[in-house]
Amino acid sequence: MSYTEHQHVKDWLIRHEHEILDVTYSKVLDEYLNSLPWNPGGVQWEDISHVSIEISEDPDVNFLGRCRDTAAGAHEFTMIMYNGSENSILCRSEEAFLNIDLLYFRAPGPRYFCGVDKIDGTIVLHPQDFAEYDISGLTFRVHDK
Repeated sequence: MSYTEHQHVKDWLIRHEHEILDVTYSKVLDEYLNSLPWNPGGVQWEDISHVSIEISEDPDVNFLGRCRDTAAGAHEFTMIMYNGSENSILCRSEEAFLNIDLLYFRAPGPRYFCGVDKIDGTIVLHPQDFAEYDISGLTFRVHDK
C-alpha cells in the first residue's frame, strides 16, 4: 500500500485542496537528494546551510513565519514526498507545515519535501528548496547569501 492510500492521509486529502502528483515528480526530488552528502540517518546537514525548526503540539503564527522565512517555505505550494518510487502530494505550503506530523505519520525515518510554484497551471518543482521532517522537527535548507 502506498502512503497516500493510508486512511489518515485519505481523510486529510478529502478535507484539503491538493493534487496527487505522478511519481516522476518524486523521482526528481529523490535524484536531487541523492546528489547530496548523506550519513546513515539521512542528509548530512553538517555540509549544508540549514535552519532547524521544532514542531510544537499546536503550531502557531511564529512557527509558520519561521517556515515561510526559508527557501522551501517561500513557495506557495509544497510537494510532500514519501519516497522516490511513489506518488507525492501537492498542497499549499501553510497546510503542509501545519499538518506535517499527520502527513508523515507511519512513514518511518526522515522524510523530504520541497517548494513548488504553479505558473499558468504548470507545476514547477524546486528540489533545491527542500526540507527534512523527522520526529524532532523540520530542517530546512537555506541558501547562502
